Amino acid sequence: MMARSLKKADSPQESRLSIRVDSVRKAVISRAARQHGETLSDFVLENAYQLATELLVDEGPISLTRKQLAHIFETLDKPPPTSVEAVRKLLTERSILDG
Repeated sequence: MMARSLKKADSPQESRLSIRVDSVRKAVISRAARQHGETLSDFVLENAYQLATELLVDEGPISLTRKQLAHIFETLDKPPPTSVEAVRKLLTERSILDG
């Protein structure tokens, strides 16, 4: 699920969010905001919002049909014979994600 950008038009009533930050962190965040052509406030808000939605996305309910649930249980109870070898390969061989 992609995080939706929160813009002023999305919420007619705004509230203030204040935080304290040390000068080193503020300088780093300000520099990143400038590199992205954003104000400090917009940069902090957008990135905090995106991270928050990513953290919360896994907490939502999962809906499965009876058929999907039965398939999951069947696979867990009786995995295909190649799955053990596939897992062994996955855990022992380097992948494109290893760099």
